[in-house]
Amino acid sequence: MPRLAILCTLAFFACDNAPVPPASPDILASVGEVDISHKRVERAAAKLFPERAPGDVQRQTLERLIDFEILLFAARRQDLDSDFRVKSKVAAKEQELILAEMYRRGVVTTDDEIDRDEAREYFERHRIGQQRRVSRILASGPAAIDRVLARLRGPDSFAAIASELSDDPKTAQQGGDLGWKSRLDFKGHILRRQIFGAEPGAIIGPVQEPDGFSVFVITDERTVPFDDMAAAVFEAMREQERALATFEFLEGLADRADLEEHAQTFNLLLGRLSEADKQMPEFKKGELQLVLLSLDGKPWTLSQFMTAMQSERDRAEIRTLDDLRHYARRLYALKVLLPVHAQELGLHETESVSKGIESTRRSALLERLRQIEVLERIDPSKDEIRAYYEANKGIYVRENRVSILEILVDTNQQADSLLAAIERGGDLDELARRYSRRSTRIRRAGGRMELLRPDKYGSMGWEANNAQVGEIVGPIKTAQGFSVFKVLKKTPGTQLDFDESYGRARAHLIQDLTQRRFDEFLIRLKDQYADQIQIYEDRLQKGA
Repeated sequence: MPRLAILCTLAFFACDNAPVPPASPDILASVGEVDISHKRVERAAAKLFPERAPGDVQRQTLERLIDFEILLFAARRQDLDSDFRVKSKVAAKEQELILAEMYRRGVVTTDDEIDRDEAREYFERHRIGQQRRVSRILASGPAAIDRVLARLRGPDSFAAIASELSDDPKTAQQGGDLGWKSRLDFKGHILRRQIFGAEPGAIIGPVQEPDGFSVFVITDERTVPFDDMAAAVFEAMREQERALATFEFLEGLADRADLEEHAQTFNLLLGRLSEADKQMPEFKKGELQLVLLSLDGKPWTLSQFMTAMQSERDRAEIRTLDDLRHYARRLYALKVLLPVHAQELGLHETESVSKGIESTRRSALLERLRQIEVLERIDPSKDEIRAYYEANKGIYVRENRVSILEILVDTNQQADSLLAAIERGGDLDELARRYSRRSTRIRRAGGRMELLRPDKYGSMGWEANNAQVGEIVGPIKTAQGFSVFKVLKKTPGTQLDFDESYGRARAHLIQDLTQRRFDEFLIRLKDQYADQIQIYEDRLQKGA
């Protein structure tokens, strides 16, 4: 496991830090004012090395815990507790933990009893059965997304460009394929509307996301029955009930607080949001300092509202002034009033809340330190990227593809009937249009499909890869039914040149440099703060 991943895992154990007198034999090491106990080492070892006996890894685990504490020591020396990104992550986790504790205590309640008829009506009303198969290309920055958009205007397929340029390593080798998605998979209403409002083949985006810019394409569509989606529908309805209960609770907090609304600022904000449509609004000089809400003379400005809105994963759909008023009041209650109310109820003193907040703070400090000291200092030159490409040329290839004309049916008997019809001279194209269970788009194309990386299509892909061009294959049992197909064309894999591989090679190089420089940074820190590290060797030996 990479050292960084290990250190992030150790954040889970960071709160197991009950003060123990230094003289206690249970203390194995100290970093600054933090003592590392035998119990904490045992718990971390069980998590990091579950397949090995604890005594065999005690020293390794202790070293990882020391690394973790040294990084925290350095982060606090840089006052990263006050860093905006750290504070935002901690505040978001605090809200989540407080609301969970309020549900547990019954301060906020919901009725989770949902009958099947209600779920079916929800399924039909929100068109949950409609699914789209979505592919994505992720670009790390503005220049990278410009290259992607330029390529998309050319003759290459979306899948080929995703394989070459996407900075998402999980999907790049699959041509950007994200799989089948329903409306339940999209929390944000804007992207959800774009995905399900677009025609198959249309490019959606670019969409700004936390990890860069994305463009999407719909590659297929289908309709699934209620029974296939029932569990997901029940869960979505329960989440919606909890969200509504949370909204009501927050609005109650705002009402009891007797907030003062500044109508002129609300009208200005609504106008700016309307002008921006799907983008973030732009404000003129001085407008962000206008007061939107105030409580007991303490202002909450447009700047604070925008910061709060951008921190929320699912922004509300705002069309009217009342929509904006309710949303702003809920945000104020969430960001300002809820933490105060939680303190009054003593929620921060509960173990789940206090440990959860502290664990999040430590993880956020570690990540922010890594960003400042490592990630933000990595900017490889084109020559360095080219050298990396040449050294790892074998991984930058365009995968082989197989084009087929396929008919998918429900049963083996139906597939046998199709084969008989084909042997009698039946037209595959017409049979696919009439009988295939594939999407409307594929049926209209006479069952024509391109298998990018056939190995990911299971038995159908394996058979297609091994068949001859022109050969009729089937019936093949698949997850969707039984498939009969004809192989139309086979395109062998080819080596990608440097320009085609530039985006992926750069991302891979940055990934490798990040790990190497992080390890080097950690070594420098341990040298710099060597006087803060104390290992009690005699106690370590007794505990081994």
